[in-house]
Amino acid sequence: MKKFLKVSFVFVLLITTYLLVNFFLFDKWTLHQSEHQLNSDIENHNTNHLKQISKDKKTYKFLKNEKKINIVSQSDNQGSGNINYYRVTIHNHSGEIYINANHDFIPKKPTIESIRML
Repeated sequence: MKKFLKVSFVFVLLITTYLLVNFFLFDKWTLHQSEHQLNSDIENHNTNHLKQISKDKKTYKFLKNEKKINIVSQSDNQGSGNINYYRVTIHNHSGEIYINANHDFIPKKPTIESIRML
């Protein structure tokens, strides 16, 4: 009986820890995955996708001319539902990014809906 209680306690502790870490690091993970997605598009010269997610020509030119993107968050998630909205800085330029992120018990890989440089 003691062994069952110990195993149950450890199991509950692991689930609680996972949920807390997931809750507190979700924004960082979402932005990191988005940064990775943008850098992959830039490295592979996937200009069609860059054009598709860019809100305007200025943003498209900016992304197309960069060699590597580094996203720095200026705010927490300001969106609602599955769409996350962040104010960000990319190479000392302000911008906003909309990300489709399903946040279930096990989060799915987020995808960028749109990005706009201000």
